[in-house]
Amino acid sequence: MNELPVAKVILLLNLFCVFLIVKRHRFDWELYLRNSFGIDRHWWIPVIALGFAVFFSVVSFSSIQTAFVEKFEIIALIFSFGVMAEGLRSSGFFRHLAYRIVERGNRDTGKLIISMFVLTSSITFFTSNDIVVYVLTPIIVSICFHAGIKNTKLILLSQFIAANTVSMGMLIGSPTNLILAESVGLDFFSYLFLMALPALVAFGASFLLLKITIRLLKNEKLPFFSDLEFGDSYSMPDENPVPEFRPQMPDWVLIFGFFVGLVAVVTLMDYSLLWCAAPATAVSLVYWHFSGNHETGFRGLLGRLPYGIFFFGMTFFIFAEQFSRTGFVNTELVPFLQNFFHNNTLKTVFTGIFGSGVMVNMFLDLPSAAIISQVVSKLELGFVAEKILTQASLIGLNIGTYVTSIGALAGLIWFDEIRAQRELEEGDSPGLNTEMIFPDRVDLLRYGVLHFLFTGVIAAVFLLIEAGLIKLFFG
Repeated sequence: MNELPVAKVILLLNLFCVFLIVKRHRFDWELYLRNSFGIDRHWWIPVIALGFAVFFSVVSFSSIQTAFVEKFEIIALIFSFGVMAEGLRSSGFFRHLAYRIVERGNRDTGKLIISMFVLTSSITFFTSNDIVVYVLTPIIVSICFHAGIKNTKLILLSQFIAANTVSMGMLIGSPTNLILAESVGLDFFSYLFLMALPALVAFGASFLLLKITIRLLKNEKLPFFSDLEFGDSYSMPDENPVPEFRPQMPDWVLIFGFFVGLVAVVTLMDYSLLWCAAPATAVSLVYWHFSGNHETGFRGLLGRLPYGIFFFGMTFFIFAEQFSRTGFVNTELVPFLQNFFHNNTLKTVFTGIFGSGVMVNMFLDLPSAAIISQVVSKLELGFVAEKILTQASLIGLNIGTYVTSIGALAGLIWFDEIRAQRELEEGDSPGLNTEMIFPDRVDLLRYGVLHFLFTGVIAAVFLLIEAGLIKLFFG
């Protein structure tokens, strides 16, 4: 496609796909596919875009081959962790933890919001943002219905913020981490060493802002966010749906923990992630089939698995691979950034955090991470600059996702799970749904921007101090 600027066409295709995927309106036939088979737009729109790109020679077959060879293992690993997360969910593990917190909250709504934020953060660190959003959102909506929390905005918004903050701390916390880590050669432990402290700083900043928000709302001193105000107390649900540990709960925790450890070993030895993904999926499916007593049957599990990630993920990996081969990247963008970042830590930090944060809200986090990883791997910066840019980019890719539902698939999952659980609760308690207040996309934008700016600035200051200390002690 010599006559057309390939880089621009790829970026436009990315934007077009994102626009159609996040657009809320669905035709009747799309609703039928989603309700009957779980097939939504992130399954087939990327495939059509890829077909268009191949037909008009925007994407070469060598790019497709390279993307499959190098990136398929990442998609397979994400899928395998989705299977294990479904096992944890269906065993009642997450619901058990959440209701234990409700019981210990002393009917204090503010304390419950803080506790759910900490629970979400803790689970996210050891699993991933998509998993936590997927399994915890319906539980929190259910808790709000049964505990009489009429305004659910702050508890759900803070849950979403938490799920996309601490996710930066571990390699498996977000697909974006895997993508960028692979491009710069980070294994499980080197990634943890690099990002554990920035994740703790980001968590501390978001936690502090949430506590300040709760205090100001209680004192009616936050007029711009007055719609987030909540009742001081909640009522206790009749009973914990999962009062005691089921036998499957520790089994699934053990399975999950074992494969997290296997990821650490495999990445340390520089083996393919398929050595983790394939056995994790197989063991999970076999255990599910023979263990029984799950909330979802085996056939139900097969219908709920995130198959769409293969179509969505591989399409954008192919686009990123082709984008990285264009003259625009190699002769314009990379030299420009090389000059821009040269000996300027301030530019490196703020561009890394806020540039990648803005980018995810234009292209989604997965394609953004794929493009950023291709560009960062081509830059030739000093040790300190490379380290700081990698940290800053990972911070931005994660915290940028809580500004809009465009930021990540987690945002789309979040709104879908809220909607689905509301409909379920309405069926059990007719009329109650009309009394409840739920967050919408404007609420996410307002509250997300506040947290993004606050957490981003705190994280930037930390990275600047870190860079200064490294230069001071190591030259």
